[in-house]
Amino acid sequence: MEPSEEHAGSMLLRAWLEGGEPTGLRVRVFSTIGTNEATPLAVTSTEAVLAVVRSWLEELGAGPTTFS
Repeated sequence: MEPSEEHAGSMLLRAWLEGGEPTGLRVRVFSTIGTNEATPLAVTSTEAVLAVVRSWLEELGAGPTTFS
């Protein structure tokens, strides 16, 4: 059974270390939900990446999420 279009999405993370330094984390986030494509985001910390993914999952309708 295929999910309905408004209950499906995709997220792509492109991550790299600028200057090869651990403090140089850069992540570009591309996401969609249904037919809506979000403006790409740029984040620079693990915590920010997790917050973006959590928010996207909640918007998709998965409800509050936890990481284990």
